[in-house]
Amino acid sequence: MNILVTGGAGYIGSHMVRMLASRGHTPIVLDSLEYGHKQAIPNDVPLIVGNVKDKETLEPIFAKHKIDAVIHFAGYLMVEESVRDPIKYMKNNVIYPVTLLNVMRDYKVGKIIFSSSAAVYGNPEKIPIPEDHPKNPTSPYGLSKWCFEELLRVFHKDSGVRSISLRYFNACGAVLDGSYGEDHKPETHIIPVAIRTALGKQKEFLLYGTDYPTRDGSCLRDYIHIEDLCEAHILGLEALARGHQTEVYNVATGDGTTNKEVVAAVKKATGVDFPVKESPRRPGDPHSLVADPTKFKKEFGWQPKYSDIATIVSSAWKWHCKYPKGYEDRD
Repeated sequence: MNILVTGGAGYIGSHMVRMLASRGHTPIVLDSLEYGHKQAIPNDVPLIVGNVKDKETLEPIFAKHKIDAVIHFAGYLMVEESVRDPIKYMKNNVIYPVTLLNVMRDYKVGKIIFSSSAAVYGNPEKIPIPEDHPKNPTSPYGLSKWCFEELLRVFHKDSGVRSISLRYFNACGAVLDGSYGEDHKPETHIIPVAIRTALGKQKEFLLYGTDYPTRDGSCLRDYIHIEDLCEAHILGLEALARGHQTEVYNVATGDGTTNKEVVAAVKKATGVDFPVKESPRRPGDPHSLVADPTKFKKEFGWQPKYSDIATIVSSAWKWHCKYPKGYEDRD
C-alpha cells in the first residue's frame, strides 16, 4: 500500500516509515519539520514539507502518490505547554487535521490510523485502565486527542472513512542497534532527559513530584518500546485493509514503572550516579497511567517483545552514545 505518514519525520513517525518500507509498503512523508528531522527519513522516501491544514499541499500528494491509507502522527505533544496555550493545541491537533479528513474523503481514501494517547483518561479511577474508562483529561493535550478520536468516529458515519485510534502509553527507546532514536527539541521525556544528565549535558535530573499516591511517590507510567508500538500500527493497518471498522485500542504492556525506577534503570545502564533534584509536580501530569491492553492483544495477537525497562533504556543509551547531538550528528 501507498501510505501517507503525517509527522513522519518525528520520533515515532520516522520509525514507522522504516518499518513500513521493510514490510513492502511505500511510505510518503508529510512533515512541517517544526519538530521533525529530515535526517530521520531514508533518502528514497518522499518527504513533502508542509502542514495537514493546507489543502493545496495535500491534494497533489493524494493525486500523485495514489494514497491507499494514512497514518496520522502530526501534532503537538507537550502537556505542560498545552496547559499554557490550550488554543494552540486545539487548533493544531483537532481543527487543522479536518482538512486532511476532507481530502481523504474527496480522494476516496477510507483508512486512517490515528496516534492517540493515554492522556485522554486523566487521573484514572482504576488501574489498569480499559478503553471504556471515563475520559477526564487533565491537560488540553489529552483533550485534543480525545476530541479527534470522537471526530473520527463521527466522520466515519458521515464519510465511510474507517479509523483505528491507538492510545499510547509512553513510547520510548530506540532501534536496538542505536542507529535511530529519540531527538526532541526541547526534550521533555524522562528517559532521554535522564540520559542527557548522565552524559553531563545538564547538571541534575529534575524529578517532578514525589508525593503522588504510588508505591514510591513518583509518577507511574506504562512504557512501550518504539519497535513494539510500530508493530501495533502495522497490525492495525492490515486490519483496516481487511475491512475492520472504526475502533479505539490501548497499546501498552500493562505493567507500570515509576519515575524513580526509570532513573535507577538509567543509572544502572550508564554506570553514572547523576544528581537528582526533587521538584514540585508539573501541571497536567496524572499520577498513574497503566493500561489494560487485553483488547488489542486478543484481537490482533500482539505481544510486546522489547518493552522491559532494561531493554528500553539500553537501546536509548546506545542511540545517545552514538549520536550525542541527535540527528545533527547524522548529517
